[in-house]
Amino acid sequence: MLVATTSATFAAARLLVSRQLVEVRRRPRYPHRVVSVDPGPAGGTTVTLVRDVATERAGTYGLAWRGGHAVVGEVTERTRHRVVRPVVRVDSGEIVPGRVAFDHVDVGDPRAAFGLEFEEISLESDVGLLPAWVVPARGADWVVVVHGYGGRRPSALSFLPMLRRLELNAVVPAYRNDPDAPPSPDGLYHLGATEWRDVDAAIAACLERGAARVVLYGWSMGGAIVLQAAAASPHRDAISCLLLDAPVVDWRAVLLHIGRRRHLPDALVRSAMRRTERRIGVDFDDLDWVRRSGEITVPVLVVHGDGDQTVPVARSSDLARARPDLVRLRIVAGAGHVGSWNVDPSGYEGAVRSFLDEVAVPERS
Repeated sequence: MLVATTSATFAAARLLVSRQLVEVRRRPRYPHRVVSVDPGPAGGTTVTLVRDVATERAGTYGLAWRGGHAVVGEVTERTRHRVVRPVVRVDSGEIVPGRVAFDHVDVGDPRAAFGLEFEEISLESDVGLLPAWVVPARGADWVVVVHGYGGRRPSALSFLPMLRRLELNAVVPAYRNDPDAPPSPDGLYHLGATEWRDVDAAIAACLERGAARVVLYGWSMGGAIVLQAAAASPHRDAISCLLLDAPVVDWRAVLLHIGRRRHLPDALVRSAMRRTERRIGVDFDDLDWVRRSGEITVPVLVVHGDGDQTVPVARSSDLARARPDLVRLRIVAGAGHVGSWNVDPSGYEGAVRSFLDEVAVPERS
């Protein structure tokens, strides 16, 4: 019985690290569940969801299902197993009980979501041509917006009006293994170790369009990619600063954190990590930015929710302590993973504006 239990535990550790981490999932996932749709106060509608770490988060979020999308507001009722949220709007389809995704707010493209004019371009990277949006603004500075693990370009939509108000021209690229982009040669994620080349192609596109300076903005795994690009890009001298939201600055810390939440022994998770390093040809030491903090050469703003159950805020704090000369940390109370904007959009934008005014684009009016 002990052998069987140990084997099952080791298999779970391998699944967590080797398969769930680096293998690309093409089909959308709907891990949450709407229990009921009911009349709300003042003629509105509410949804009751199974309570979990995601659905009980503070803030405004998107609700997606096969064939539809809506936006839901703050939790209004909470029981041991359920949460109730008001429906802010329905973008498409009809909300019915069933499986849903619960994440970022918007879907579509910049024009459909916010009426923002944009251009669809192709970026040339070593894996082939990558689609990207160019969203113009009035300023001379540009920002490359890099989504997180398993995401797509629409996950950047919520932030585009903010970037427009900050007068930053935006390039939003797909990167290798995205549904609308070429795969990596082995068809696996490399956790930033190779994806940074696709961000470099986006930086080159900014410079071709006359960028005075380039800001790199990434969240979750996108933060890991941005950090790699800032260190390795041939265009790194054009990078003025980094904006990081709940970034992965140390993959080992993330995986050990998730493993402990799943009651997996650290030794088995570490063993699975070593197998994964061999599988994708990456040393996790090279993706540890606390260890490599001496290589950071531009100002960095890190925004991280203290309720993040995926990427531990502790390593963002460690990074800020390691480089107090360059790294500024804003911790948002009650925010889950990449949920700081959802919890406090105006405070989030104010923090980004203050940071840019201070360190990146001081002459912007």
